[in-house]
Amino acid sequence: MTLNYRNTQLYYTSKGIGNPIVLLHGFLESSNIWKFFIPSLSEKRQVICIDLPGHGKSGNLEEVHNMELMADAVHHVLSHLKIEKAAL
Repeated sequence: MTLNYRNTQLYYTSKGIGNPIVLLHGFLESSNIWKFFIPSLSEKRQVICIDLPGHGKSGNLEEVHNMELMADAVHHVLSHLKIEKAAL
């Protein structure tokens, strides 16, 4: 799924129900690294994977994407999904 974030696309997936867990990828990776974990984790939890700005299927926002921007993007997705509390 995609979400509009600061006039660009922010890609994320959400699968399962239950206590939400957010899986975040590292620098120069994408949410694709979690594909083998999602089926088992989503049996008991809502699993949210986000392509952070400038990675994977998400758009590029600035020349440099700092940690504050990444954290705000995660917050934006969680707010959109109406999730107030999640494990990261």
